[in-house]
Amino acid sequence: MGKLPIPREMTIVYRRLPNDVREFTGILREVTSSKLVIESQLAVDRPIAVSGQIIADQGYSAIWFIYKDRWYDVGKFYDQSKRWIGYYCDIIKPVTRLLADSSRTTTFTDLFLDLWIARDGQVYVLDQEELNNALRKHSITINLARKAERQMRSLFLRARAGRFPPTDVRKMEPLGKLD
Repeated sequence: MGKLPIPREMTIVYRRLPNDVREFTGILREVTSSKLVIESQLAVDRPIAVSGQIIADQGYSAIWFIYKDRWYDVGKFYDQSKRWIGYYCDIIKPVTRLLADSSRTTTFTDLFLDLWIARDGQVYVLDQEELNNALRKHSITINLARKAERQMRSLFLRARAGRFPPTDVRKMEPLGKLD
């Protein structure tokens, strides 16, 4: 695909099973054969809290690390003042190709489970009930759900031991204003 300028605008294509596809825009900061780094404003309908702390709201941003052939992505979350507040990890179906073209990702499929790692190191598994509901509605196969749960257990234990997220995620800082 030739060398294109970075940073540049990028669309993240994100699918929630069974077929809720959403698109989010951001700034592509890094692209390698195994990883994309995209900075974006968070798009939420209402504030989202974990253990009483708002982790996503209007004006919040994230730096997303999307990996080839991995069962997760990682977002380094910031509040409106660009203060780092924690890491958010979606369990996703692994992809073999990161980009559909120079301005769009391939479609990433969310597998419901999420992990929140707060500033203080507390680790929370989120949306287990969403996964259970998806199983009941047959929106996800039992096999795929079990793989997602195994990945979540692994990430949870690594995060509690201080071995997750990866160093590249920890070191990255925001570009600045995204609007």
